[in-house]
Amino acid sequence: MKIHNFVMKHKKLHKPVIFLNDKAPKVMMVLFYGLMPILVVMRDIRVIAFAACPLIELTLVTKFRDKVDRPRPFDVLDVTPLESHSSGHSFPSLHCSSSFVITTSLFYINPYLGIIGLIVSIVVAVTRLLVGVHYPLDVLTGILIGLAFGIPYLFL
Repeated sequence: MKIHNFVMKHKKLHKPVIFLNDKAPKVMMVLFYGLMPILVVMRDIRVIAFAACPLIELTLVTKFRDKVDRPRPFDVLDVTPLESHSSGHSFPSLHCSSSFVITTSLFYINPYLGIIGLIVSIVVAVTRLLVGVHYPLDVLTGILIGLAFGIPYLFL
């Protein structure tokens, strides 16, 4: 939580961190949902894998998080998040797992889009820590789950 404490001590960082935490996941959604209709119109068979892997990952990770229901840092530590957030369901970070599986989906379609997705996904991961809504293990596990679901279908 040292990284979160650093941000809390430097008030000039609050607005940019909150902005990035809010916008980066939306950029991933625009990339994902924006590319899907293009693939459909082009009758690109890859749209099936492009859509299926993130959907499967989202469903399974959501069910797993419901069972684990790990408290968030602000639930158990003397930590105030930069943004209000619901309690529980901290492990693993769904934002990270979804961003990284979408990143591999983007690499599957186009390496340049994959690079953009990777940069945005890294921003997602870092801001989840900076805002104080996840532990580092939540974020790291989310990244690994996203990659574990996404990398195999890069080889389809």
